[in-house]
Amino acid sequence: MTAVKKLARWETDLEAGRVEQVSGAIVVRLASGRYKARRAKSCLVAPEAGDKVLCAIDPDGVYVLAVLEGREGAPTKLAADGDLEIQARGGRLAVCASERVDIVGAREVAMTGAEVHVRAPKGSIAIQELGFFGRLVQAEVAKVALVAQEVDSRLTRLTQRVKRVFRFVEELDQTRAGSVDLRAESMIGIRGENAVISARVLAKIDGEQIHIG
Repeated sequence: MTAVKKLARWETDLEAGRVEQVSGAIVVRLASGRYKARRAKSCLVAPEAGDKVLCAIDPDGVYVLAVLEGREGAPTKLAADGDLEIQARGGRLAVCASERVDIVGAREVAMTGAEVHVRAPKGSIAIQELGFFGRLVQAEVAKVALVAQEVDSRLTRLTQRVKRVFRFVEELDQTRAGSVDLRAESMIGIRGENAVISARVLAKIDGEQIHIG
C-alpha cells in the first residue's frame, strides 16, 4: 500500500447536516447519507432533533463535532456522559444569568470553600432535616418569627440581654433548677387564683413593711 493510499484511508471528511433522532442513538442526515453518530467528547452541547450540526466522517464512524444552530427558542443544554469537572486554574469562575440560576443534584449537592457568601434581598430554605455543626454563630437581624411544634435546647450557658420580654403560656410553665435567683430594681408581682409557697427547710419573708391580707 502506497503512502498516498494510507493517507486517504485515514483522512476525515467534515459535513454539515440535520439531526433527525436523539433517542437511543443520534441519527443525522448529511449530504452523503443518513448515519448513526456519536457525540464527540469536545461537543458539550447536547444535540436535539432538528439541530444543524457539523460532523466528522472517518473510518471509526461519524462524530458530531459541534451544534451549529438550534431550534429557535429552545434552551441550550450542556451534557456529558459520566463525571464533568469545570476548573479555573489561577482564576475565578462565575456563573451568571439575567433571570435565574438552578443547581440541581439528584442525590447530593456539596459546597466547599474557605468562605461562603450568600447575598440576596429575599430568600427561603425548605429542608426536611437539617444538621448544623459549627463553632460560632453571629447573626444581626431586625425581626425573627419562629413557628414550631417542639423546641428542645441543651446548653452549657445561656445569657440574654433584652429591654422587654413578653411571654404568653396557655397551659403549663415549669422551671426546675438547682437554684433560682429573681431580682428586680423596682417591683416583682406574683398574681394567681391560687398561690402556694412551700419550703422543705426554711421559708423567709424580709422587708421594711409586710402586708398580708
